[in-house]
Amino acid sequence: MMTKRRFFWALILFTGIIQSCAPARFVEPLDKKQVSVGGSFGGPLIQFGAPIPIPLTSVDVGYGLDSNLTVFGSWHTTAALFNNAQLEGGLTHRFIKQRKYLPNVSVSPSFQFIYNFPNNLPKIWPVLDLNTYWNYGKRSNYFYVGLNNYFEFGSNIVNEQNPARHWLFNPQIGHVVKGKTNNWQLTAELKFLGPNIDNTYAFIPYMSLTGSRGAAGFFISYRWLFNQRK
Repeated sequence: MMTKRRFFWALILFTGIIQSCAPARFVEPLDKKQVSVGGSFGGPLIQFGAPIPIPLTSVDVGYGLDSNLTVFGSWHTTAALFNNAQLEGGLTHRFIKQRKYLPNVSVSPSFQFIYNFPNNLPKIWPVLDLNTYWNYGKRSNYFYVGLNNYFEFGSNIVNEQNPARHWLFNPQIGHVVKGKTNNWQLTAELKFLGPNIDNTYAFIPYMSLTGSRGAAGFFISYRWLFNQRK
């Protein structure tokens, strides 16, 4: 029989980490000294009459150290409603700049921390995003394709038969529209969440492109951009 501790980690590993609670934070770095404040809405798709995303929400902030390097942090507001403190922190570095048909390439090492207050259980995961993106048009809008990776080094199990996956990956594709003066950005993202994870034991009817593996997720995010005064 699954204990309370095992059930908690099964829930977190499947609905929190494998399902990834937010879109990619910063695919393209901010301009130097630029500040970003935003929020996101969405999650794994479920069948509820029609396909709808689980309404998970989060807020984030970012700061451009230079045009190729941004630091960021976020807080998961929906998790807080269920007595969990869930935080993220990291940076985005663009190490290849777009040239003709060669896309921009960025990497985002970060961490995700969660603390469950009722059970006094903390947990931290290292995270690594790798994205390619293509700017186009006068406003430098862009679309991107990437891979979001979580790493589990513990021995917690997802169910009573299978050990936890130590590498949890989520392919993602998205599009970013910018304001005329780049004072706001709107992002739509589709994720294939946990395609290496069996979802047949989950108590939520997730919708997946493969049926019994992982789930499809949809996210919308919006952010305001400010240039720091000199």
